[in-house]
Amino acid sequence: MPQRTARVGDPVGLHLRAASRIVQLAKQFDCEIHIEYEGAQANAKSILGLASLVARHQEPLQLIVEGPDEEAALDALVDLIEVGLASEPNKPTGQS
Repeated sequence: MPQRTARVGDPVGLHLRAASRIVQLAKQFDCEIHIEYEGAQANAKSILGLASLVARHQEPLQLIVEGPDEEAALDALVDLIEVGLASEPNKPTGQS
């Protein structure tokens, strides 16, 4: 079962909006995906589980996957956690 570390790219940390984006992406994959932070582990397809990890900016998360599309899931999730969470999607221009 492959594992990879990703650092939280969102300056606010792993909050509900960030957790929601991770869940949306994780649900696109057939494999089981768990994220571990400071000894606690959550299912990456559970928004409440992820939000309960309360990981801060630049803290390492351990991604653990098992299933048919595990490598694709790891690549996509690491990119989202490290880069994608730092930008807000679908934000109207002219607003902060």
